[in-house]
Amino acid sequence: MSQVDERPRAPVEHFERLYTESQDPWSYETSEYERDKYQRTLDFLPRFTGRTLEVGCSIGVFTEMLADRATELVAVDFSPAALDRARERLAGHRKIKFELRVLPEETPEGPFDTIVCSEVLYYWSPQLVEDGLARLEDALAPSGTLVATHWRGSDPRRELTGDDVHRILREHTRLRWEAGARTSEYLLDRWSG
Repeated sequence: MSQVDERPRAPVEHFERLYTESQDPWSYETSEYERDKYQRTLDFLPRFTGRTLEVGCSIGVFTEMLADRATELVAVDFSPAALDRARERLAGHRKIKFELRVLPEETPEGPFDTIVCSEVLYYWSPQLVEDGLARLEDALAPSGTLVATHWRGSDPRRELTGDDVHRILREHTRLRWEAGARTSEYLLDRWSG
């Protein structure tokens, strides 16, 4: 693993505390918002996603849905507690590889046919989002698909909103935008190589 730089991002301790206090801190398993967003995200992905990278897999609820489409799924998170829950949830799924990584510095080596970033990039600083985008683009196969989806609300503990993240992605990507969805709650965009 590479050395992690000290640019601002949400601290892992915050997430570890949340996962200690709750099995499902954001109600991924029961939230109507999450169900809708997950389904829309799947609708924006290819039917078969090939070798797939999920950035910020948390407890593995969306990972489980994504696994059926992938030939290999690399699911990463920087929270050991979240990865433990995801591994428990998906024990027996042979094509899922869970990895503890701090992104963007420890972005797994590609090429990936599909990369999904859901509800994670707004925990980074603007500079980390730009750096992360460049690293994800480098890890994406030449004709690959990158999908990002983020909640539009604000949180005083975060520097960025979902709108900020998607603006940075649109302004700095070298990929071709293909489709997007805007709801009052979240943004969803798809690009291809």
